[in-house]
Amino acid sequence: MVHLLIGKYLNEVTFTTVLLCVVSLYEGVTSTVVPGERYRGPVVRVLEIIGQQQCVRECRHRPKLCRGVNYRKEDLLCELVSSIDKTETNPDYVRIELNQTVNVPEMNQECLACSSDDQCVTLSSKIVHCIRATSNLALNKPAKQSSKFTGEGVTYYANLAVDGNKGTDFVVDKCTHTSGGDTNPWWRVDLMAIYTITSVRIFNRGMDKNRIDVSDRLRNVTVTVGLTESDVNTPCGFFAGPGTLSQLVVIDCPTLPQGRYVKISIITEYLTLCEVEVFGYSV
Repeated sequence: MVHLLIGKYLNEVTFTTVLLCVVSLYEGVTSTVVPGERYRGPVVRVLEIIGQQQCVRECRHRPKLCRGVNYRKEDLLCELVSSIDKTETNPDYVRIELNQTVNVPEMNQECLACSSDDQCVTLSSKIVHCIRATSNLALNKPAKQSSKFTGEGVTYYANLAVDGNKGTDFVVDKCTHTSGGDTNPWWRVDLMAIYTITSVRIFNRGMDKNRIDVSDRLRNVTVTVGLTESDVNTPCGFFAGPGTLSQLVVIDCPTLPQGRYVKISIITEYLTLCEVEVFGYSV
């Protein structure tokens, strides 16, 4: 009787082990999962409101584009990363390295027509579209702001919000800053082409080395889009605030406005932006 029970137990263990192996192979075999860290990039695509398993699947289905993912559970934010040789500490993230040598079956054969830079979207009518999704349209693009603050010999220009530095220490990382007396400050980026804008991300000022906390200045934030520099008035989204230290503010654009320029405005003194990212796709 004992031998029969042991044999049954071993068979169940063997079956479970085989089943887990099959599932692991299908899911792409994650080789490294590290909480409290993120890959420094480059981030080739950002996906919002998505679960961690789906985030892994999105990377797995783009083997030529993605080597690993950064996942932020609090915001359900997924970052697909093409390089995994550099990491940084960030308690809000988990980083996952993927083994992309596994031959993964396509979930939708019609999507084979899409390039690695396209997002495959299937409508309710079952029609498949390949939409060109571009990561951070604002990176290193020309930027302007209503005024410039200068302190201790340093001038805080508009381009500091699109330099790729997501650090939020105002003194060390350098963020944009408008001057005192500018009670309706604004910041604007030229995307150099017309895009459909889906969302804008703002990295708010954190605690700097001087132990100053003015993160709550980020409030009543309006994001608008425009085709010309003189007319950037199409609504995108709004953030009431107040902001918190090092907060990642995600402002969605539900109406999907089209434009070349994206503008961020507030109605109180001092607009500080440590980094701004704009997401959308080509028109």
